[in-house]
Amino acid sequence: MERREQLQAEFERAAEGFASRTRGRFDDLGAPEFARFSDGESVLEVGCGTGNFLSLFAGRAGILIGVDVTFGMLRRAYMEHPDVLPVQADGARLPLGSRSIDLVASAQALHHIHRPVPVVKEMARVARAGGRVLIVDQLAPESYEQAAFMTQLDTIRDPSHAVSRPRSAFHIVVRSAGLEIIDEKVHESRSRLSNWMWPGEFPEERMAAVVDFIQRFGHETGMDFVREGDDWTFTRRRIMLLARRAA
Repeated sequence: MERREQLQAEFERAAEGFASRTRGRFDDLGAPEFARFSDGESVLEVGCGTGNFLSLFAGRAGILIGVDVTFGMLRRAYMEHPDVLPVQADGARLPLGSRSIDLVASAQALHHIHRPVPVVKEMARVARAGGRVLIVDQLAPESYEQAAFMTQLDTIRDPSHAVSRPRSAFHIVVRSAGLEIIDEKVHESRSRLSNWMWPGEFPEERMAAVVDFIQRFGHETGMDFVREGDDWTFTRRRIMLLARRAA
């Protein structure tokens, strides 16, 4: 199966459950403030899913544009967030003019992309002069071994997962796209496996495989898994990088 088809198949299948499970997951990041967002600015998200991140700017942005390859996700985004203008497109080939958007973001999408530099270059292309590019994504440890185990776990959970990246890799990606990093933040919190995988959204056999992996290799992922009865808690880290065109 082609990579794009794999992404579409996974998220078409899970769109409804994904929308419910991930509602509010960005609310405590302070993303609009971190991104230096001002009322009336245009905001574009690449890999917008069901629009939860874009909703942080609803009622304040001049226009909200959500780009995704999966129609089911875009349909759900528009149903839940009517302010969002949905566009089905590849993030590496955005159907937008150069230097046309104030804030270009990607939230929890790059870990689904094996080759992220072309996508971030496109984000840089459509950012206007003086505009910003914002990357938000899950963060892996710098240890190669731990990052590899984390990638393996994430791929068992979600076959559309590509790579769990450490901070250094995100810096390389952003700079390779011709951008200058102007601010950085890491957000850390404790989560529950039962909130990370909902029955109905995930097949039972996949949930069982994830539990089995955690029991055997959870300590190798750097995610600090702790068993609590029938559940597990773990540390979730997200990186936020704000960038602009390099001089």
